[in-house]
Amino acid sequence: MKKLAFILALTITTFAQDNFIKREFRGAWVASVINLDWPSSKYLSTEEQKKELIQLFNKLEATNINAVIFQIRTECDAFYNSPYEPWSYWLTGSQGTAPSPYYDPLEFAIEEAHKRGMELHAWFNPYRVERQIGNYTTASNHVTKVHPEWTLSFGSGTNKIKILNPGLKEVRKYVTNVVMDVVNRYDVNGIHFDDYFYPYPPNKISGEDYQTFNADPRGFLDINDWRRDNVNELLRMIYDSIQVAKPEVKFGMSPFGIYKNGVPKGTYGLDAYSTIYCDPVAWLNEKIIDYITPQLYWAFGGGQDYGKLLPWWASQTNGRHLYPGQAIYRVGKPFNKTEIPRQIRLDRATDNCQGSIFFRAKFLEYNPLGLTDSLENNYYKNKALIPQMNWKDSIVPNVPTNLRYEKLAGQRGNGLVWDRPNLAADNDSASMYVVYELQNNTPQQSDFDNPANISKITSGNSTPISSRSNNSNLFFSVTALDGNNNESINSEVLELQLTVPHIPDLEYPLANANKQRDTTQLVWFDSEGANTNRLQVATDSSFSDIILNKVNLVDTSYLVTNIDGLTNYYWRVSASNIAGESEFSEVRRFTTGFPISPLLVSPANKTLDVALDTFFVWNYSDSSVSYQFQLAEGLSIGETNVVIDTVLSDTLLLLKNLKPKQLYAWHVRGINEFGNSKWSKSFQFKTIKPTGLNDDFSIPNDFYLSQNYPNPFNPETTIEFSISKSGLTILKIYDILGKEVLTLKNEFMNSGKYSVKFDGSKLSSGVYIYVLKNNHNFARKKMLLLK
Repeated sequence: MKKLAFILALTITTFAQDNFIKREFRGAWVASVINLDWPSSKYLSTEEQKKELIQLFNKLEATNINAVIFQIRTECDAFYNSPYEPWSYWLTGSQGTAPSPYYDPLEFAIEEAHKRGMELHAWFNPYRVERQIGNYTTASNHVTKVHPEWTLSFGSGTNKIKILNPGLKEVRKYVTNVVMDVVNRYDVNGIHFDDYFYPYPPNKISGEDYQTFNADPRGFLDINDWRRDNVNELLRMIYDSIQVAKPEVKFGMSPFGIYKNGVPKGTYGLDAYSTIYCDPVAWLNEKIIDYITPQLYWAFGGGQDYGKLLPWWASQTNGRHLYPGQAIYRVGKPFNKTEIPRQIRLDRATDNCQGSIFFRAKFLEYNPLGLTDSLENNYYKNKALIPQMNWKDSIVPNVPTNLRYEKLAGQRGNGLVWDRPNLAADNDSASMYVVYELQNNTPQQSDFDNPANISKITSGNSTPISSRSNNSNLFFSVTALDGNNNESINSEVLELQLTVPHIPDLEYPLANANKQRDTTQLVWFDSEGANTNRLQVATDSSFSDIILNKVNLVDTSYLVTNIDGLTNYYWRVSASNIAGESEFSEVRRFTTGFPISPLLVSPANKTLDVALDTFFVWNYSDSSVSYQFQLAEGLSIGETNVVIDTVLSDTLLLLKNLKPKQLYAWHVRGINEFGNSKWSKSFQFKTIKPTGLNDDFSIPNDFYLSQNYPNPFNPETTIEFSISKSGLTILKIYDILGKEVLTLKNEFMNSGKYSVKFDGSKLSSGVYIYVLKNNHNFARKKMLLLK
């Protein structure tokens, strides 16, 4: 019985720990070097870069991450408009070249992070100049060109790297200026350094800086102590400068996870103290940083035991914050699915540990072994505020006022709006706002202590609202946060009684509209009380065959694509807000005017013996005035493997000199004034092996198709042909537009000569085409029916 009670108590404690943490630092590194997290390629357009970052930040917000560690300096370069260093190669593919159209990625990232309630810490690599010397051309204003005497080189071949010399006071001043330029000009919440101090194996420093040491030893007799103090001195300069300029900005460091080999007992590996010559314990003792993020990228157990290392680091913090780095990139290999949750539980159970930072952000999108799902549904289910730093200011901001529900400026529909508070007693303004959804209009302090009641954190003074409640009456209150995350008292409680929106009215296309384009814009009117809409498109008026069901549409229009030509479609719209969804609007029909997809004829799909000179034939597509033909090498058709792309008015195309024994794929689409049909189904084929004979399309002597006689004719004519090889033989008649008129033969035929009568009495006068196919041989001729 006691055992059962203990298990029950432990379960309740664990549940409470996982779901009722109101203050916790939840960070994620966004690495830009070699395009690890963002941007995914150095050749993306400005719009693509922005779209990717918004998508990534949306995922971080959905996972209730509250701090982004955003890399802006990888190799003495800049992901922002710097007066000191060139634009990054990893941003535009050319160091020193600004984004075009121009924008400032750091400024954009700060705005997007803050509106999602996330802090942004600017991540600098302090000393690295070139991670691989000669990998690309450096800009004329890069430090390698302006001050080559400041750099040290290590390694050879592809492992050759270059760093700034930490022993030079000019370097320390330069790095401080670079950092403080960002602090002064951008609304960053923190400055963050990673572990790239002195280089580590295979490029570990030996005597490259002896000359610098001898020139300015600063009283040190041991070069290793001098090296560690070079790093300390840089951090002192930056920390002191931040306190003068913007003391609310946090300064964090992320060294190796092992301080010294054997500390704590039983741990070993590359260490911070002797490998990269930095002394994190000295930083904490001197209090020249605000938080420490040792990279604890290991599991429980072994020589790098998370279970030993985390408590040891927690014992060294000296009142500063500890946010260990955790390796979510290792989930699945070698970590199992329980490793990161176990680490989070130990973090929360350890005194002096206030959260953690995940390496890397992109892996939250990947969701390895369901980790992201586990965070969203359990460990990070509720939002959390970032812990205050008690050595910074403790004066709370003033309370927001005039909380109301009204039309949102620049957004669709209504939402919560409040007035920003006046400056607090320390002249600090509110930097973030916390929106609480409550159970009634007389909340207690415990309601504001419960993170399950946090609905939104944002830097703006308005927000659309969502609700976890099914109650008809909703209650909201707002608090303010300052730069140190001190929280104000709550505003007055706003009670809302919402009703579902009015049914939308449809605007365009008009009912029964014909000849709609291949990209059809559907437009409706905004209805009273609507925040979003649902759009449904179907092929039948009863909506039993829905081909499009778009929800949460903020715009009152939608561009419909990937639909069929010459087809009737039906559409309707509903409106939604926090109270629910309206009924659907009237149903309207529209008919597309662009062509239907053509049907391919020859070469048939999966044919293995197609001649090197061959006709491509497809059926006439209703309403098409021309056709786009594409031939690609391989079994699929993509942008990079298309070898022929042409537009023609005929339904036959002769191609010569195809590659022997080559796999090809081809497709066709129809075109008219209303757009393009969908691509036809693609056909694949393989060409024959050359025989050494003349592979010209001239027909062998024993395979031929004669000119019909008489020609012109009325109404009968004779078609003679000869086949050299037994097999499936097809003889078809087409009109001049390529539309099949009649099949004269479609059967297995032995080699020999044949004569076929054709009666055109049911056809109108005009030019017709007769086509013969036998095995890989193919021929066609024209004939004229005159009545």
